[in-house]
Order: sequence, then structure tokens, then C-alpha cells
Amino acid sequence: MGSDFKKIDAHIHFGTDPHVASKTIVPYLNPDNPESVIQYLSEQDADIGVLFPHDRIFSPPWDADYDKQNMQVGRAANQYPNNIVGVARINPTFGAEHTSNLLDKYTSEWNCKGVKLVAGYDFYRPNDMKVMGPLLDKCEELGLTVIFHSGDAPRDLPSLQSESAKRYPNVKFQLAHMGMHSFLWEAIIAAQNNDNIWCDMSQAFTYDIAIFIEEAGFQKLVYGTDAPYQSPRVESQKVIDAAPQIEQQRAIFRDNAIKLWGLSGLAE
Repeated sequence: MGSDFKKIDAHIHFGTDPHVASKTIVPYLNPDNPESVIQYLSEQDADIGVLFPHDRIFSPPWDADYDKQNMQVGRAANQYPNNIVGVARINPTFGAEHTSNLLDKYTSEWNCKGVKLVAGYDFYRPNDMKVMGPLLDKCEELGLTVIFHSGDAPRDLPSLQSESAKRYPNVKFQLAHMGMHSFLWEAIIAAQNNDNIWCDMSQAFTYDIAIFIEEAGFQKLVYGTDAPYQSPRVESQKVIDAAPQIEQQRAIFRDNAIKLWGLSGLAE
């Protein structure tokens, strides 16, 4: 990349379910193989990755609350604490007590830094405080960052997700994929109106990234590859093309993620 800094990849899945994706761009990135994460970071000139499980319950159905997959992430985070930021996939419909117990375990056993939420797969609304309130209370208590999958109607929409951000200004939020192409402007408005919302650009069109930067500012965007599905070379080039100034690139590739994920000590 010709720069004097390494990237932080803020969107990495610990492998995938072959029933969902029989082919991936990073086929060696596999669950419970921490070395594969380190290899992946090295190959894209990154030193830190935000890691979480595959988004859906594996087929055939097992591990309904994602606990086994989350613990795989935890083992990787414990083995490489300077390189892997562990994030738990959470389904808040299991209820406040169950969710609280899981997050207490993850933070105490492997320094969990955040939660990944996909409302469409788990059948709730991000603005339903009966479901989201207890989870976000716990995230605020533990200082956890929240990643929302964004861009799929009708549940995974930035306009709904921003309601959680408004109610919990002390919790930081990352909207994955910038709302995809169809809901780009929802993501822009959410980032404009909420100091605690950032977006990641994984899967986004290059010109959508340029529009986001123009409207919401490069300080609100973080780099992510959505591995193992997407190509890190392609995702990196999108940033370079959409943000030609080195100041913008350093912020998107690294500095914004340090702020969003509280990595100032780790990323020195």
C-alpha cells in the first residue's frame, strides 16, 4: 500500500458454513484455527483484526445461542491478544439473564470487546427496546462496542439501528456494509446524526464509499473485509480509490477503528 502504517480489519468472520458459502475468497480462514487469522492479517498488511463468528446458525442446526462459536473466537483472542479483537455473536431474544451470563463469561474469560447482531436472522427489530434494552444496558456496563449487520430489509436497516444509538449515546456502534447500496443514505444520515455511530465499508461500492466520505466524513468510516467472503485486495483498493489523501486512508484503515474499539493501548 506504500504507507507507514498497518491496517486494522474491523470485519472478519471466523470462517463460514459450507452450506451457506461453498466457495470463499479466503478458504484457509477456518473456525478454531487462530493461526489462519494471523496469516490472513499478515497477507493484507494488517496487525489487528476484529473477529466474530459466522452470522447464522450452522446447518444442520446446532449451537443456537452461538456459544460454541463464540468460544472459538475467545480461544483465538486469548492466543493472540495483541492481534485479535474478539467479538461475540449474540441473539438477544434469549432474554436478559441468558445474554448477561454469556457476556459476563466472555468478558472475564477472553476479554470480549463487542457484540455482533443480525436482527433479520434472529427475528427482532433493532429499535425494539424490549429486546434491545437489556442487551444495550449490558454493553454499556461492560464497555462493549456493537456491530449491526446493516442493509437488508426489513429488519437490518440503519434507520432502525440508529434508534438504539440515540437511546444509548455511551455505547459505540458499527454499521456493517454502510447499509449496502440500497440503504446507503440511511447509513449516511445515521452517521451524521449520531456521534456514536461509525460505518464499515465492507462490500460497499467504491462510489458509495466516496459519497459517504463526502457527506458523513472520513472520520466516521472504518475498513473491513468481510472475510472469508470478500477479497482483501479489492476491499483495500476501494478505500484507496475513494479516499486518495493519505490522511483519509490512515483514518479509515486504522485510526478510526482505534477510537471505535478502544484500541489505543493495543495499537501503539
